[in-house]
Amino acid sequence: MRSDVALSVVSNGSAAQIACPICRNFQLVTCRPGRDRLFGLVQGTFSLFRCKSCGCRFQHPLPEESALTNFYPREYWWSQQPPKQSGSARLFRRLEKAYREFVTEDHARFLDYCARRNPGSEKLLLDIGCGNGTFLHVARSHGYVPHGMDVSARAVEIAREQYGCLARQGEIGSATWDDSRFDFITMFHVLEHLPDPRAALKYARGLLRSSGLLVIQVPNISSIQARLFGSRWYGLDVPRHVINFTPRALALLLREMGFEFTLISRFSLRDNPASIASSLVPWLDPIRRKGRGLDLHPALNGVLELIYFGLFLLAVPAALIESFCGFGGTIWACAKPKP
Repeated sequence: MRSDVALSVVSNGSAAQIACPICRNFQLVTCRPGRDRLFGLVQGTFSLFRCKSCGCRFQHPLPEESALTNFYPREYWWSQQPPKQSGSARLFRRLEKAYREFVTEDHARFLDYCARRNPGSEKLLLDIGCGNGTFLHVARSHGYVPHGMDVSARAVEIAREQYGCLARQGEIGSATWDDSRFDFITMFHVLEHLPDPRAALKYARGLLRSSGLLVIQVPNISSIQARLFGSRWYGLDVPRHVINFTPRALALLLREMGFEFTLISRFSLRDNPASIASSLVPWLDPIRRKGRGLDLHPALNGVLELIYFGLFLLAVPAALIESFCGFGGTIWACAKPKP
């Protein structure tokens, strides 16, 4: 059941209202509780609320930073070289690597679009939340000088070994890259994982040159696919996504943190069709199978990969249509610090 009244909780015997973490509004709507549908690592359900003002959907209470690492499996980060590979498995891994690099080209093209607004820069790039380094590798082929940063030591290790990327392990707020300033900072699917996105934007701003640009991508909770699938939407990803944004919510946050920005409802080849496919048939999702440690025969795993890829292709037209209508599965932002 949903309620359109302001919510309250009891704390130390007195009522204390829950505020939206983005716009601090108290008028909230109770959503269906979420659970860990993707990996099944965390038991129980999580309370979710929607803000009636900015539209964001968030967990309450927001998790402590120390608890977040327990939400992710060790094999969350994709690597081309897992142990004990057979010949057929190596073939499928090479094909998967080629696929990942192909769809990530779309991210580099958006970065190029933003770069045209910043002519004359040296193209020094920092990707916060770089994961396994695929985007850093692709951006390097577009002429950028890539640097990476991730909270996961395992992800940084893979980025270095797999692509030879200059990546460092570190949390947002750390001195990991204090010795450098960058022309571009990218944060693809990072903000939704953070209980305090303001701290992340402040941190990124401090690492940008005065003329630098911040490029952001987050799932769009007001997209057509999010409304269609509801609590089964892949982009909701409870409990790892603690705050899911609408365009209005992201705009409010960027404005508050002192950025001039452009929001774009744009098709993402890597994310939008995959989100539809994984919402329709979640047990086919490759990240889910790997994160759950399912030890399948390489031939069966290869067949499932091909079936999923076919479903991905079928989802492309629907993802294109929703993006054309302005309600795509992801929100892109190109932001510049105000003087």
